[in-house]
Amino acid sequence: MKRRISRNIRIYKYLFLTIGILLILPTANYFRKNNIDLKSIIPLLIFLIICFGLYYLFDKAKTIEFDNDFIYVIGKSEKEKIPLKNVYKVKLTMIELNYLNIWKIGYLNNDGIKKTVRILPRFFNKHFKEFKDLVKNANKDVIIQNWSHSFDIDQ
Repeated sequence: MKRRISRNIRIYKYLFLTIGILLILPTANYFRKNNIDLKSIIPLLIFLIICFGLYYLFDKAKTIEFDNDFIYVIGKSEKEKIPLKNVYKVKLTMIELNYLNIWKIGYLNNDGIKKTVRILPRFFNKHFKEFKDLVKNANKDVIIQNWSHSFDIDQ
């Protein structure tokens, strides 16, 4: 039986897309009627870039599931099935969102290439501890780090 350990945050991309579109429509109407003022358009452009950047980030988000033998990395258009013995690290990052910590899972894909995925575990999720225990049993050399001391730029 598959158990999901990450939140499916891909749906939140529509929030940022909607905010971006709702900012563009009245602003375009305002600038059509008035002269374009650089002091008012630069903050708007920065905010629009942030909205569409967050849309892109949430669009790339992956969902992680596992069973007793495999971890499933489910993306927008692909699904990877990785043996638990290929997971080489489960590491806490310093990034926190709504009092939930983001974790980084490192694994070797089926071609032997090292890859990482960041996850935001679900609220009150007992499956994440179970996942760490299963990985530890499958790979004795796995690094499971429950603390962080750096900003973790893909270490």
